[in-house]
Amino acid sequence: MPVTGQFARALRTTFNALATRSPLITSASLFSTSIRRLHSTDCSAENMTDSNLNIDRAALDSLVLKRFFYAQSFSIYNGVAGLYDFGPTGAALQQNLISLWRQHFVIEEDMLEVDCSIMTPAEVLKTSGHVEKFADWMCKDTKDGSVMRADHLVEAVLEARLEGDALARKMAGATINCEASPAAVAKTDAKKNKKKGGPIAATKLDDAVIEEYKFILAQIDNYDGKGLADLITKYDIRNPDTGNAVTAPAMFNLMFESSIGPSGNLKGYLRPETAQGQFVNFSRLLEFNNQKMPFASAMVGRSFRNEIAPRQGLLRVREFTMAEVEHYVDPKNKDHPRFDEVAHIELPLLPSQVQLDGKTTPIMMRIGDAVTSGTVDNQTLGYFLARIYLYLMAVGIKHELLRFRQHLPNEMAHYATDCWD
Repeated sequence: MPVTGQFARALRTTFNALATRSPLITSASLFSTSIRRLHSTDCSAENMTDSNLNIDRAALDSLVLKRFFYAQSFSIYNGVAGLYDFGPTGAALQQNLISLWRQHFVIEEDMLEVDCSIMTPAEVLKTSGHVEKFADWMCKDTKDGSVMRADHLVEAVLEARLEGDALARKMAGATINCEASPAAVAKTDAKKNKKKGGPIAATKLDDAVIEEYKFILAQIDNYDGKGLADLITKYDIRNPDTGNAVTAPAMFNLMFESSIGPSGNLKGYLRPETAQGQFVNFSRLLEFNNQKMPFASAMVGRSFRNEIAPRQGLLRVREFTMAEVEHYVDPKNKDHPRFDEVAHIELPLLPSQVQLDGKTTPIMMRIGDAVTSGTVDNQTLGYFLARIYLYLMAVGIKHELLRFRQHLPNEMAHYATDCWD
């Protein structure tokens, strides 16, 4: 059955569940169980494309819009990229996910939930490092002035070239095997021509070039501005929409700037994450917890990031809901009392060294072994990696499409000893 038919059936299941069942979490589980059947079982990076997952993205987006699962905000005024409104089903599903998250983390772990201000004084975010470092690298088209996020530009163009190589080899194989004409193969892959990296040209690459591209893509998050500029120059990377050259990458801060009060003298920002409100209330939370450590705070709320180039759909947006936990431990003892309960769980881990070696295939590893070997820094971090995994399983995310990627040295926060996405 086509993916769109399955998705429509999943939506109907959700509507029916919302109308007939309680609590709402039931409908989220039903929806997730239906929708996860759409996916492939291969989680390697090269197989995580719409075509390999058998998803017609254009048809899926059209259906989601038609059923008002979500839609672009202010669309009758031509809309704004990266801003979306959730319709009745989308809003209900979001609340289901939050309810289950609250049960799974806040209630079960006995966390202290707070609700803090969105508007944040500049001094707070200066101290946290956001004013100086919360930024992405941006390029501009030298002729029409359109902007692109530099790492995404490099990534999209190199991926398009690799797909062009795969198409060329496929066409050559069809000619040799006489199974289908090159024209038929090209027609079959016509949908791949609509890529952010530009039209897919069937051009065969040398094997050494292919390996070089894959090595770069495996650690694309580790390049700074100069590194990205060198890649753009070396591989003649241009704006795929126009073919024009692009400027050298420049840093662009992602926070929405504002001012507090009528005088305009107090500078502020819309919060880019919910952590700061929890951190500045640490002493109050510690007192509330009778001076006992360790403990955790939690918060669900809106955050804002002025993305350079928001992606289609909900993958990269400018306003979104975050559910965040801050667990406070003694820096000299980061063991967790419940770690043994999850030590046996196997997670698909993509350590930083694997990425630096030019590879993108996750390694299956028990979280207990990952902590013991030093792949994951400590028990508390390992415990919550496992708990996050269990939450994702509970809401219906397919195991084969998950991986936990360790931050590379260049993207690690200045205060972090370890970090995983």
